[in-house]
Amino acid sequence: MKKNYQDGKFTSTAKGHSSDVDLTITLTNGKIKDVKIDVEGESSSRNDAVVSQLTNQILEKQNDSIDAVSGATETSNAVRRALTDCLNKASGQNGNVIKSELKDGVYEETVPSYSLIAPMTGKVTVKDNRIKDIKITSEKDSQGSPWFKRAEAKLIPRLIASQSLDTDAVTGASVSSGAIKLIVEKAITDAGGDSDQWHVPVAKENRTVVKKGYDVIVVGLGGSGILSYCSAADHGAKVFGMEAAAGIGGNSMSTSGPMVVNSKIQSQKYNNGKDNIDEQDLYQTWMDYVQTDKKADVIKQAIKEDGPALDYYMENFGFSFDGAAFGQPAGYYPSFVRPDWTKEWTIYSADNNHWYSVSEPDHLPTFQKALDKAKGMNSANDYQVELRAKKFIKNSAGKVVGVEAESYDGSKYEVYGKAIILASGGFIGNKQMMKEVYGHTCQVFGSTVAQGDGIRMGQSAGGATYALDTLPMIHISQVPNIIRDNSLTANEKAILSALATTSDAKKLDETGAVLSSKDKSGTADAKITVGIAYAPGFKYFNAYTKADLEKMKNEGLSDTTSKVVIILLDQGGKMPKAGIPIESMDKIVDEAIKHGDAWKGTPVKLAKELNMDETKLTEALGDPDQEYYLFEAGGYAYATCGGLDVDKNMNVLKADGTPIENIFAVGQDSEGVENKGGQAYTPWGGQAQAWTFVSGKIAGENAAKL
Repeated sequence: MKKNYQDGKFTSTAKGHSSDVDLTITLTNGKIKDVKIDVEGESSSRNDAVVSQLTNQILEKQNDSIDAVSGATETSNAVRRALTDCLNKASGQNGNVIKSELKDGVYEETVPSYSLIAPMTGKVTVKDNRIKDIKITSEKDSQGSPWFKRAEAKLIPRLIASQSLDTDAVTGASVSSGAIKLIVEKAITDAGGDSDQWHVPVAKENRTVVKKGYDVIVVGLGGSGILSYCSAADHGAKVFGMEAAAGIGGNSMSTSGPMVVNSKIQSQKYNNGKDNIDEQDLYQTWMDYVQTDKKADVIKQAIKEDGPALDYYMENFGFSFDGAAFGQPAGYYPSFVRPDWTKEWTIYSADNNHWYSVSEPDHLPTFQKALDKAKGMNSANDYQVELRAKKFIKNSAGKVVGVEAESYDGSKYEVYGKAIILASGGFIGNKQMMKEVYGHTCQVFGSTVAQGDGIRMGQSAGGATYALDTLPMIHISQVPNIIRDNSLTANEKAILSALATTSDAKKLDETGAVLSSKDKSGTADAKITVGIAYAPGFKYFNAYTKADLEKMKNEGLSDTTSKVVIILLDQGGKMPKAGIPIESMDKIVDEAIKHGDAWKGTPVKLAKELNMDETKLTEALGDPDQEYYLFEAGGYAYATCGGLDVDKNMNVLKADGTPIENIFAVGQDSEGVENKGGQAYTPWGGQAQAWTFVSGKIAGENAAKL
């Protein structure tokens, strides 16, 4: 029976993948005439597609029977639920929902998850119309990082307690969390229920916790925050640390190791007691790269204190590194400024000889032991995860005396201390800030927990930034919407990635113009890794004609394309040798288009769909009437690099260059001082992680003195 709708505007909010999704519809003469969808807070790379495709579906169908956008299922479903609520309001329904009865049983479900090579499977026990138990029986997420275990340990008991699919995802593990919730959602459906009825608000705490008497507050417990915490505690300070994510470590857990310059321990153990690299040579190369002496004293400090900082943490907190260093791995980073530096990068020892599938040593236990040792140095010392800093607390004179924060459960915290160290990891996860600084967002390989909180807080106290627009740490190119379902085999996924990233194709920038053959640093785009950071929008498109694809289908890939390797984000497939026909080419292309990794059409159609310059695109492709295929390659970034301006003591500086005595910044929140705006960060191995050790040690020492 068709419902009668009142005219007017109706608004609703539903919980999506990582944020609330807002929807407003306008009804005129009983029909939906306008749709406004806000999914800005969602972490999906397909937000624009969600808004465009779902808006069109709603206006066309005039009801809530809309299909999810591939690659953004949770976001799409949130839009659909919000639409249902709006239509119920327009029809006069009160919105009170009684859950349908579920059939008791154990339901096994399989869904895509964080892993690129295998889905997640779980069993959900339903009894007496409740979710009684959730067990994950098969997953590969944990092979890539420690985050799945955190999601499993925290989300499952919370979901069972709340009996709501609106239970917040575990911060830092949103993809694994989403998969667990999707397993439950499918189980509810199979049990005869309506999963929409299980999206109900979860009550939050209404309390304020006050903590006083600390000497040092550390905001962010990634690598630099943990090392700051250790240094401050070791120098006698009472320390409190807070971390927004559900676990410590941050992006330092996805790195191989730091640059090492004249470490006595490393040199003696692995290099016959000799210095592994000349300090003056490194300094001069560094200065030549940044082309300014504005931060010469900080760069000298970064070099001089690198080895001593590593030695300090090895001697006092149990850190360990293997090898004097390793040089430039073949085919890994093709654009090191000094390829003759074969011993400037050391690697973390893998705890329990465990390595993650992304070729990173598991060194989380080392950081955890170091943090716990530092906590034990004073009975007042403490730290808390799932606690996000919000703003500074200031006294009547305007001096910063503490930090306001909010826990995952809604509890408010006021933590008071003499000094604050900001270590919240840059702003790669803040889409609005990314657009403000770069004009674009980019794909993220690192943690989206980094929202620019530290930078914002530093600015609120009068702090200035330095080289904030240093280009993000982009080492990887891959299709923007990695296909995690079984619509393609692993080998077919590898071919798709190769089509998008091979150098053996015409490359276009986001405007539709031919991409320059070299970036600003002289790195050939054919070696796309660091070079993609210079591409407008941090992405490019490989262009093909139908004849090009037919030739590959019948005659196989070129030698160059057959040798494409996707580092870290490969999906376990093998590339066919050159000259072997790709019989499933049509299927690969169709799925690429379906998932938003490729587009086909004339230059006019493609320019409209991709918001390109029609004249530039037509000139680049050649024939205004021919149909072309564009495959997108996106740059995947670990983190941003620019941040708050600091001096060699790690004090945050005001615009006039004077230090803010009790505010310090370390790691990604201050790494801009070693770089140059508009350029890629210093391209030699481990420099960023070395800054983690140096800045952490110095900030902890100086903060403890206050």
